Amino acid sequence: AGADAVTGSLRDEEAGTTTEFPELMRPLREPRESRRVRVISGSVPEALHGGVFMRNGPDQRHTPLFPEGRHWFDGDGMIHWCHLSAGDGAQSYGCSYVETQGFKEEREKGGEALYCGIKQSPILDLVLHGMWSKVRNFPTPDRPWWVIQTKNTANNGLLVTGKGTLLATYEAGSPYEIRFERSGGGGADSSTLRLVTEGVYTPTQREAPAHPILGAYNHYLHNFTAHAKVCPRTNEVIFLSYDLIGQRFSVGVLNSDDSLVSMETFEFPFAEGEACMMHDFAITEGKVVLMAHPLLFDKEQSMGGGVPFTYDMSAPSFFGILDRRRGGSGGLGTEAEVSWIEADNCYCFHSMACWEEDETVHLYAHRLDVTGALGMATFRRDGNEERPRVEEKARLHKWTLQTAGGGGAR
Repeated sequence: AGADAVTGSLRDEEAGTTTEFPELMRPLREPRESRRVRVISGSVPEALHGGVFMRNGPDQRHTPLFPEGRHWFDGDGMIHWCHLSAGDGAQSYGCSYVETQGFKEEREKGGEALYCGIKQSPILDLVLHGMWSKVRNFPTPDRPWWVIQTKNTANNGLLVTGKGTLLATYEAGSPYEIRFERSGGGGADSSTLRLVTEGVYTPTQREAPAHPILGAYNHYLHNFTAHAKVCPRTNEVIFLSYDLIGQRFSVGVLNSDDSLVSMETFEFPFAEGEACMMHDFAITEGKVVLMAHPLLFDKEQSMGGGVPFTYDMSAPSFFGILDRRRGGSGGLGTEAEVSWIEADNCYCFHSMACWEEDETVHLYAHRLDVTGALGMATFRRDGNEERPRVEEKARLHKWTLQTAGGGGAR
């Protein structure tokens, strides 16, 4: 493969295709052993000495099964890191893949791609392989029942739990536990790092759940999504799990020791009960703030060979307020309810900051007027297909959410 350093394009000679990648997502296609680098300007702040700066993102290692449907987000998760030492002395940089179940299966086949990308419609052979993979990896497949012919790439994000467990996350699957090993000796400043994938992360169950199937984290039923939150006061981890086909979502809480203390299930707020991509959310000291925007899963469109989502330009957005205090020290509590606040049509992939004052929640998030979900969505308005000219440019937006008297958003 050849790559253009300016445009970010990738020419795959084997497949005879050229794909345009965002420059930061242009694949390396191989790991890089940890090596010494030097600070060429400034110095590393003392508070960061001995720390590790990390980045997770997709890196397409293999020629895809369907090059014409290649999407830059299909790549295996690659962790880039820089081990920070004192002052302007030697640092170390390296990168390595998260060795997921799909990654190992393809490595066993000599580097042959066994899974398709996120834009490919269902194909029987791939569905059968995906089902076999779930059986083979019993009882901890890395993606739920409704994700079959695409693999968990663990390429979305990074999270350190309250207990200190380092996780590589994925939107439609369970996270992977990873860690670093030191090598080279001579103390922290002179050693280099190597990434180790421990395996699929499984929260420990502290108490029997009220609902044995829906109440516990089950690898065949649940995903962890990309952007779980760690509460800076309690060290609790709060995460989302949604079922696009079953049209329900769950909010889970891990205690500071990584034990699952609460997992409650809710329905989506849209008129027909459609499931949406609930990619991110926010927390305050006492609230979970959900963002449900009308990027809706379209099962018929997906099964018919189209992309998996439709953005409904005539539907409202919703912000959901969930009380973290209701369950006391035991998480959300089985009587937890979401208060939905209707808002303007828009989409937010990511939140930035959130806090509460009395009965008001303030939320900063990156707002798009509409979104094609990185090429994964069509558009509709009042039930009819639309072909808008979309500029995927987010802007920082502040919402003020009134949580009393019926609620309101502005």
